[in-house]
Amino acid sequence: MRVLWTVSIVSVLVICLVLGAGPGTAAPNTIVIYSGMDEYTMNVLTKAFEPMTGMKVESLILAAAGTMASRVRSEASAPRADIFLGGSVEIHEPLARDGLLVPYHAPEEASGKIPSEYIDPRGLWHGFYAGPLVIIVNRRLYEQEIKPRGGPYPQTWDDLLHPAYAGKVAAWNPATVGGGYIFLATQIFRAGSEDKGFEWLKRFDASVRVYGATGPSTIPLVVRGEAVAGVAWLDDSAEAKDNGQPLEYVIPPDTGGEIGGISIVKGGPNTDGAKRFVDFVLLKGAQDVIARYGFKYPVRTDVPIRSDFPALSSLKFVKYDRPFALQNRDRLTRKWDELIGSQRR
Repeated sequence: MRVLWTVSIVSVLVICLVLGAGPGTAAPNTIVIYSGMDEYTMNVLTKAFEPMTGMKVESLILAAAGTMASRVRSEASAPRADIFLGGSVEIHEPLARDGLLVPYHAPEEASGKIPSEYIDPRGLWHGFYAGPLVIIVNRRLYEQEIKPRGGPYPQTWDDLLHPAYAGKVAAWNPATVGGGYIFLATQIFRAGSEDKGFEWLKRFDASVRVYGATGPSTIPLVVRGEAVAGVAWLDDSAEAKDNGQPLEYVIPPDTGGEIGGISIVKGGPNTDGAKRFVDFVLLKGAQDVIARYGFKYPVRTDVPIRSDFPALSSLKFVKYDRPFALQNRDRLTRKWDELIGSQRR
């Protein structure tokens, strides 16, 4: 379970010392962050950043990265936020393409400690964590409802196509959830073609009870028994299990992976402060916080992962064509909505 808040404060002080933090010398100012990070981790990061810089952080925490992106877009004529934090880079990319983000090359990205796949060469988004898609399972319901009908305990994505899972799986809407789109793209790459991938997705639709609108939405459905299994991220699933929720997770072969992004909103009130926050989240101390308390894989190679996580190199990821996924997101989500989503309205 997560440590008590008082212990977290001690951790923050240690982090500040590691980062060379001291009282801010610049005039106090504020940065506004639209954040997809959980509140606990965001608080720990804020408690470290503010004394380092003399800046105040105001965070609006929104579970759905798609909602954050829509908000950034709707405010383009008068931006209120400086930073868009969290959600996969697939959600950040359309904003980058449409000129709504500020290019910035963070010094830590040139340190050799962050692999190139987490760095946008244009500087429009910055990868700051990683993680795989997993299958979550309510073991009690599996034993009661799926096993007696000959359904396999899910070890692969294809196992969820078994008729015993009909109407018993919680998934995501790919138009609003970055993970939902990565799941969609993963099935295309697994199948070897777009047509075959959508054939698989239509078969999978028969197993789906609901397409949730936020990343964490599938977990309570499985925990409460409204679904037997679901699609989720490893970080959310591990946190729920660590907190005693009746949940198991499996990292299937040929799974998809997320690069969590942070970007600077063009025209935001404090662009200079936003750049300092990007620098901050890529530092070793902040990456350690993200790994420990955020249940995520850090992007820095000099930061250890959680002891209960397998090494990223040991996971069998699908051959994920990220440039294709980024360039075709709008088209593929529209196609999904026409073929599958519209049938559920």
